Amino acid sequence: FSVLQQAGRNPSQKTVNKYWTSQTTTLNFDDFCTILKKEKPATKPELLEAFGKIDTDNTGYILHDELYKILTTRGEKMTRDEVSAIIKQADFNCSGKLDYNKFCDLYITTSEQCCKTAREKLEVDSRLRQQQFGSQAETSSEGITLPVLKPSPRILRKTD
Repeated sequence: FSVLQQAGRNPSQKTVNKYWTSQTTTLNFDDFCTILKKEKPATKPELLEAFGKIDTDNTGYILHDELYKILTTRGEKMTRDEVSAIIKQADFNCSGKLDYNKFCDLYITTSEQCCKTAREKLEVDSRLRQQQFGSQAETSSEGITLPVLKPSPRILRKTD
């Protein structure tokens, strides 16, 4: 779940089960990239359409109580604490209602930021591995020089 979430997706258990079955033991990076291509992140129009089905009066708001009821009883049921965390982050006017247009903006911005951060981390990790790969060499018994990967002290620090 968390890897897909870091890539800006919000998979349901059903979606995860589609790719991770009882026969699956590992997924390589190419498998992961294929999943990302198939599972597109939600767009703002899609989110607004979903909220619009709940907001039958077309006010632009959903009462917190309605949101609790829907998210804790339908589909992938959330806990009250999980819904409370969402409301705490997204209650822009503290009026007991969710402004779902602003919430969609927050969701999209957060999703895009997660993707950007994940890409930057991949780039840094890739450069670090390349530096390590070329930094040391060891000779095998056949006289062929093989690179030796030595972990950077920076990687071993718990604070990173």
